[in-house]
This record gives sequence, structure tokens and C-alpha cells, in this order.
Amino acid sequence: MKVTLISLDYYGYDKYIVSAMKELGIDAYHIDIYENRYKYPNLWDRFKNLINKTFFKSNIKRYHLYHFIKNELNHIGKQDKIIIIHAEWLSPETLSLCKSKSNQMIAYHYDGVQRMPAITNTFNYFDKIYTYDKSDAKKYNLEFIPNYIYELKEKKINQTRKAFNISSLDNRTPILEKIASVLDEKNFSYEFLVVNRRQINLYRPHIRTKIKYLNRMVSRDTVLEKIDTSSIMIDIQRPEQVGLTFRVFESLGYHKKLITTNKDIVNYDFYDSNNILLIDPENIVIPDEFLNSDYKDLPDDILQKYSTKNWVKKILDLV
Repeated sequence: MKVTLISLDYYGYDKYIVSAMKELGIDAYHIDIYENRYKYPNLWDRFKNLINKTFFKSNIKRYHLYHFIKNELNHIGKQDKIIIIHAEWLSPETLSLCKSKSNQMIAYHYDGVQRMPAITNTFNYFDKIYTYDKSDAKKYNLEFIPNYIYELKEKKINQTRKAFNISSLDNRTPILEKIASVLDEKNFSYEFLVVNRRQINLYRPHIRTKIKYLNRMVSRDTVLEKIDTSSIMIDIQRPEQVGLTFRVFESLGYHKKLITTNKDIVNYDFYDSNNILLIDPENIVIPDEFLNSDYKDLPDDILQKYSTKNWVKKILDLV
């Protein structure tokens, strides 16, 4: 079977899908539109593209992307299946091109429609559409499948008790500040990184804490190292989303406790109150017992159920 994955692999999750497909004996190929995105040579070109987009509905980024994907698909030939993650990044012309180069088109979305409403404009190009969000699956008649454990690590023994979170500067930040304040009161160590990639930052913290506010991205290797050396991860749900983020599956793969605001987590078979603490953002209570007790190992069959390989089998109808 020949399968191509097309994705904006901004966070580095999607390469694990390609590896899992190859392990299953699939002739897999990855077109990473993030690594091959158009980069403006200068400010003048950026300005020209802004004018073209605004007045002439022409976008040099999409033009570049169309020809890049066309050349890649011409090179590898007709595919049995093409999987596209976040198809809203692609123009109708590019989606039509992909459809002509594949026997089956599959979409997957790990953002909700409320956050990315343009997703719905792509639905008619696909034979199957999967989403990580149960509410979107029900509302739009899509297939539900959660995210996956992209890396299963050995459990660390006698690790430092510390909480870790990295997130963008947005409406979740005040909640993170409240969590930090509670941990400060308990004298529990934490490292919270809030990243603002905008050049101008007018945000002022609501609460004085030890949160670090950055204006640059942190490398993926650095983030994984910080996860590995922490005992607890923090997951704050976006108001418009129901699906479980990759933070949840990182906590499973790295055998870390999790503090989360996502109410739906109690409906999953890996939920264990010893490992996962559901908090109310309006009234944050974090028991000392949760912070200081050890992680409880989960059965291997539960972890394998959420593995990347099992995710691939479901997406490609191999089970």
C-alpha cells in the first residue's frame, strides 16, 4: 500500500505517523509543508503579498505550496491513500490535485471546528474525515479518534517532584497563573513557560508567580527533556475544544501525572484519579497527596491502544 501524509508538522508529531506506517510495511511518504513553506526573501515581498491577498485574492504562499505538492506527488506517483492533517491550510486547487493523485482521501483534525472554522470548507474533498473532538464528530457526522502516544518512554525512578507546562500566551494564561499561585503556596516546584511570538507584548500577569514569559519558541528536544525530568504535567483546555490535547498523551507516554481542566478526560479508560487530577479553573484545589504520591503504572494493553501504530491501523482501516 502506498500512502502519503501531507501535514504542517509544526510540532513534530506527524513524523511518528510516517514511522509507524513504515513499521507496518506501508510504502509511506511525508510531504511536510512546514519544512517546505514559503519564506519571504525581504519585507518588500511580504508587503506585495499582503496587497495581492487583500485586493487580488492572490497568495504567493499558496501558489508556492501548490507547486511544491504537485512536484512531490508527480515524483512519487499515484497513491492508494493520501492523509491530510489540517486541510484548511491548502487551497481548493491543491486539494483537487491531491484527490486526482489518490484512490482515497483521508482527513484528520486535532483542532476543533470552533477554533478553525475553515475546516468545514474542505469536507467535500475527502472520503473519510477523522477528528479528535467528540462534539465535532457528532455535529458534523465525522469519525472520532483521539490523538496518540507518539513516544513511549521508560518510567523514571526517583525523579524530582516538579510540574511542567509550556503554552502560548492566550486566554489560558490566567488559569496557569492561578495554578502556579497554588503551587507557590504549597512550596511545590514548577517550571511554566508561556511563549508569545508577537514582537509587541502588552500582557501583564494577573498574579505574581515564577512563570517565565518568553518571546521565542523553545526547541522540541528541550521541551521533551523538561517533560522527562518532571513528575507532573499541566494541561489547560481551550474553551472552544473538547478533544484531548497531545499534553494528555505525552503524560501517558512519559508516565507522568497530569493536572487538567478537561472534564471529558474522566470518560477515557486510562483515567485514574491517582494519576490524573481534574480541576475547576474557577476554584483550583490541588491536594498534597496528589502532588507527592507516585505515578501508578497503567496496563500495557491500554498504552498500546493509544499508540501511534494503532492510530494508523484505525485511520487506514487495517483493524
